[in-house]
Amino acid sequence: MTVRDPLSLSQAQGIFRYPAHIKAHPEDWRVTEDLNRRFEDTGEHIYLYIRKRCLDTILVVSRLAKAFDVPAMDVGYAGLKDKHAVTEQWFSVRDPSKGPGFDVSRLNQTEGDQEIKVLHCRRDRKKLRRGEHQANRFSIVLRDFGAEIDQAKLQYRLESGFPNYFGPQRFGRHNLDDALNWLRHRRDQGRYRRLSQRQKGWHLSVLRSWVFNELLAGRVRDETWRICLDGDDVGLSQTGQTDIPYGPLWGRGTNTLSGPALKRQEHWMAEVRTPDEEQSLSEVCAGLEYAGVDRALRPMAVTPQNIAIAHDRQKATLSLDFSLPVGAYATVLLSQWFDLRDLSLASAS
Repeated sequence: MTVRDPLSLSQAQGIFRYPAHIKAHPEDWRVTEDLNRRFEDTGEHIYLYIRKRCLDTILVVSRLAKAFDVPAMDVGYAGLKDKHAVTEQWFSVRDPSKGPGFDVSRLNQTEGDQEIKVLHCRRDRKKLRRGEHQANRFSIVLRDFGAEIDQAKLQYRLESGFPNYFGPQRFGRHNLDDALNWLRHRRDQGRYRRLSQRQKGWHLSVLRSWVFNELLAGRVRDETWRICLDGDDVGLSQTGQTDIPYGPLWGRGTNTLSGPALKRQEHWMAEVRTPDEEQSLSEVCAGLEYAGVDRALRPMAVTPQNIAIAHDRQKATLSLDFSLPVGAYATVLLSQWFDLRDLSLASAS
């Protein structure tokens, strides 16, 4: 069972997508975390600003826990960052000693393609929590880009925003299959008794992401993904200058939609089925409510900020710099306008 690709804006509008390769080298995909925090420079949590290369965030958490001899739960981070990339992000480690004794340079490691380097160190009274950062800044190189391109038109398209889908990395190869199987059989006696809370949480996250994507795809088909309909859940865009519609991260709680917005949602909940055709979207939503997760909201539209474009015809590269708010995916933005081939996946297989 595979996840259906969300309907992209370019597909909906019949716009040609430029073929390009991403992640040919880790340096082609740079991510910098924007954490606007006032450190108290005292307290039991050491904050480490780390540059990592070819390592995922969870592996860095594991290495920090081992280095400081603390449980992994005592290591905090704001967001997961790409593995096949060069990224900079903050971590916190609980250190009750409050002393200056630990030499953070001991954390610096280089082994093959992998690198960890501590760039800054501070202290604070509180652990770093998920989602505390304000944005992620991207510097991306698209390779084998032989097409001629109207940079002014591309700039305009990027500045116009894109549907805020969850990216394909959320679903992997089997994540949705496993999550649906758990949701259908979680009450079977003994079947999932040993499943960890972390794994249950991941199943719920995958299912809520899939529901959100399917409902958003319906709004893309209707061309209403950035238009506030009567009865919509409405919130400010990340710039704080305009209202945009918000979609549900499904769970317990009252459905606050009404009028035309509710009718569209009800239509797609009855129309859409799971990839194996066994359940409707509405049935999955009912299962999420019984699973005990609370409903939340997510913006349907995202507008990248600080966009810069550079096209090197001789090297056949297109370089893009931009910032995205927390929770938005650079791969989703790029997939609206480019037919991407991720070379890091090709090398992994």
